[in-house]
Amino acid sequence: MQLLQGILHRINITSRNQILNFGQSRDFSKFLSKSARKRLPLTSKRAKKGYVKGKGCTREGRNTSKGGFVMDPQKMLTLIIPDLEGFKLKPYIAAGVSKVPPEARAEGVRQPRMQLK
Repeated sequence: MQLLQGILHRINITSRNQILNFGQSRDFSKFLSKSARKRLPLTSKRAKKGYVKGKGCTREGRNTSKGGFVMDPQKMLTLIIPDLEGFKLKPYIAAGVSKVPPEARAEGVRQPRMQLK
């Protein structure tokens, strides 16, 4: 250690700081490569014009000057659900259900693979 300090004493201050801070570099997002920037969280400073940070859904109203929120009926999500009376299929499929129908498994019939042109 004393030998290293003696050597560092002869080197100028900038070189000494570079040697002591070896392996401890700070990566500023401004200077990162494009592939590294993709992994950082998206903010309004890094997105294109018009990006508003939120929960990934559309806004259903507007903010007031007093800090409130007014809902707009035209912007609200409306779901149109058909009449499912007498419908045989269930809305959910169990995880244990096979992807191959039982008729095809019993007969050993295989679906032909799609040919790419």
